[in-house]
Amino acid sequence: MSEPDILVIGSGPAGVSASVPLVEAGRRVLMLDGACADDPEPSGAARILGLALEGLSNEDGLSPKLRAPEARRALADFRRVHGVEADNFLAVGSIARGGLSRVWGAFVAEFDAADLEGWPIGPEDMAPSYRRVAERIGISGTLDDATGARLGTVSPLQPSLPLGAASDMLLKGYRGDGPLLLGRARNALISRSREERRACDLRGGCLWGCPLGAIYDARHDLARLMRNTNFEVAEKAEVVGLEKQISGWRVRTADGRGFSAGRVVLAAGTLGSTRLVAPLLPAIPEWRLLSNPVLATPLLMPRALTASPKPCHDLAQLAFFLSFRDGGDGYVSGAVYETKGLAASSFASQLPLGRRAGEAVFRYLSPALLVAVTYFSGAFSDNRLRFEQTGGRLSIRGGFAADFENLAQRTSRELGRHWRRLGAVPMPGGKLAIPGTDAHFAGTLPMGGTAANGTNVLGELKGLPGLHIVDGAVLSTLPSKHATLTIMANADRIGTALSRL
Repeated sequence: MSEPDILVIGSGPAGVSASVPLVEAGRRVLMLDGACADDPEPSGAARILGLALEGLSNEDGLSPKLRAPEARRALADFRRVHGVEADNFLAVGSIARGGLSRVWGAFVAEFDAADLEGWPIGPEDMAPSYRRVAERIGISGTLDDATGARLGTVSPLQPSLPLGAASDMLLKGYRGDGPLLLGRARNALISRSREERRACDLRGGCLWGCPLGAIYDARHDLARLMRNTNFEVAEKAEVVGLEKQISGWRVRTADGRGFSAGRVVLAAGTLGSTRLVAPLLPAIPEWRLLSNPVLATPLLMPRALTASPKPCHDLAQLAFFLSFRDGGDGYVSGAVYETKGLAASSFASQLPLGRRAGEAVFRYLSPALLVAVTYFSGAFSDNRLRFEQTGGRLSIRGGFAADFENLAQRTSRELGRHWRRLGAVPMPGGKLAIPGTDAHFAGTLPMGGTAANGTNVLGELKGLPGLHIVDGAVLSTLPSKHATLTIMANADRIGTALSRL
């Protein structure tokens, strides 16, 4: 390819979502990917245990999703490449092909007008992109229950997949009254086969990677993009610097290569993009980094102990929303998971028992165990990020807003009352996760921001024309919803706009 029109940095969900409309419009796009197509893909026992037997590692406090070998491979080099140091914060990122889509939970939701309050764009700006992205990635779910409208009304949906026995009992007990809304989860998990991807067959093992391709992975889109003559990928291209030129931009990689184009679309993830942009801005003593505080609560459905097991996937089974009684920040949302796909050690470590006893209890209770994961608004996070000009490193200090832990305890008690009414018993072991565990990072380069790190509606930094950020860094706020679908839709919106310039 001759000099491309646009350089896209990052092969994750935001990078491919921005690239699709650009390539379809005939623009020459070169994607810089820190990984390589030949990186090993384990199969058989290696998929479960890992190429280096990392699946046998001791419990280390990470969520079960992040402990899986597939996640460890995807996250392995991120902190080294981007020079990230963290205190009381789990700094999650990926330079692997496909980015964080290789390890995400695939739960999706649309932001509504209230969620987008304070943004320079509204639901009418996002709707076409939500629709396009949903059609591309495949989403299963329903509009015909209590949470359907709250999860979004724009995205076309494939039929929902069957629920596990305990989840089915919980939902059947729901009567639709009170502040709690409970319904089926909405996942980027196909129930009808399409192209090279096969529909979910409920085999489980979702945390270890899906051999059917039923769970969306940005590598699916990347493969389609690479069929176009106006799209190429530069592999092993770890970007270390951006330089403004008289006309356009030049990008430097760790191995000494340089790439030039009129525009750069930066999709390296919130932390990666922030690290690359920071040297170009006036010194900012401290940046605010948004994340969703997370509360995980194990639930026991006693009636499910004697029920016949039902095959199901290991992703979110149910979605819920709870409005705050006093208004507050509006609501919390979350997802309910079956535990059959979890390692026994992840559960046993939360019990006041020895390892063997804890794992024995887990195996006995597992058919009746659920985990409710509650997400709070990013407004309740208090994470601070600093960029060190010398060495180009990021340091992050995690924390929660003042009095948040009291709010979390009140919310936990109220949710507990609702779960009991539905026949589920909250068990010991529920706790707030360390900041960053959610991997929902946002807000360092917000659209509509008035400070030096603010961007416009195209994610373009002030005074740096032609540099567009399209990942979570440009989200103006972070509501109590999973943000990946919105990040992808916003990247599609920006890519579509750039394709017309």
